Amino acid sequence: MADPLDELRILKTQLRELRWTTQVDSLMTLARESAKGPGVRGGISKATIGNIINPDNPTMPRWETFEIFIDTCLRLIDQAGAEPPTDGGDRRIWRLRYIQLRDALGDNDEPDEAPDDAADVTAEFATSAESGVAEPDSARKVPVRPRRRGRWLPGLTTVVVLAVVAVVFVWQVMDDESAPGGARTESASSFCAELGGKMLLEDSFADGGTGWPQRDGHTEYAFGAYRLTAVSGTQVVQAGAPLPALTNTCMEAVVRKESGYGGVGLWCRGEPGDMTRRYLFTVSSTGHWGIAMGLPAEARVAVLASQDSLPGLNMDQETRIGASCRTAVGGVDLVVSVNGHQIRYRDPESQLTGGTVGVLGWSWLMDPGATSSFLVEEVRIWELPATG
Repeated sequence: MADPLDELRILKTQLRELRWTTQVDSLMTLARESAKGPGVRGGISKATIGNIINPDNPTMPRWETFEIFIDTCLRLIDQAGAEPPTDGGDRRIWRLRYIQLRDALGDNDEPDEAPDDAADVTAEFATSAESGVAEPDSARKVPVRPRRRGRWLPGLTTVVVLAVVAVVFVWQVMDDESAPGGARTESASSFCAELGGKMLLEDSFADGGTGWPQRDGHTEYAFGAYRLTAVSGTQVVQAGAPLPALTNTCMEAVVRKESGYGGVGLWCRGEPGDMTRRYLFTVSSTGHWGIAMGLPAEARVAVLASQDSLPGLNMDQETRIGASCRTAVGGVDLVVSVNGHQIRYRDPESQLTGGTVGVLGWSWLMDPGATSSFLVEEVRIWELPATG
């Protein structure tokens, strides 16, 4: 067998592919579904799932955790009417991979988690498991090679003003198939995954060392999420993703308002430095959402396409926001997606040819010392091909 650590990374990459074939767009949803399977074995947490599918995490999952994850994914794939990856629908093959890798890593001291004889995998896969809830991974951790770190955009820009009174309205919705008001509803599956391309980053923030900026009280890892905290006024706090500059991208995140009033969003094609331009894709706690050009050097934003309300929005609960940004015939094609609704805008004279991507939040509270905080619970970033 090759280097067991390399094999572990390969296995986790395959598990991540299996997870995406479920067409479930949130690790939190997958965690909830893991508790709905047959038997009384319980479920597994979002953080544990994040570790299972993270190739840079050196933890070998326990057998009962691995088994629940596989069973949950295959059940959801079947419900979606999708085809699992090659050999990914055979539980016996997953079982063999697990046993071989566990033995290669020397993790043989956990009693009765899986058969010790790999030949047993030719028997029918067990459909029942021990009762109880699978605990977080407990296998030994081994050193891994240092992970690649991308550039960090500075975590705080204090002069950008996102209040409505400070914008220049340039309204234009470029989607002939959109519903009244410029918005249409998308399917429940991943907004970005449907566009194709290559996933560059997936982070559930279970690991506090994945490269996002950390500045106490402003941008920080917090209890399996990434917290953005802005103070009184219309102050903006932002954090660049740990990736190099990109041109055609799609980014999606699961966010939730923790306290205060304000908004949260994503950006693409950010120019280097603090006082630079970028495309913004935002949603506020008042329901205002849309696409804008951030012009921090001028202390304003120019709204490109927007709506004043979003049906059913409750940012105290999980809110899904996506943003695609890619070159197309006639300009740059921009789409924002919030909870299944979309707005599209085409910028015909864009001077932003590429740049950083990231997340941001802002506060509209005016009381001295007041704060607004938002939690980014999951984030995924794709590199897309240019459109024809």
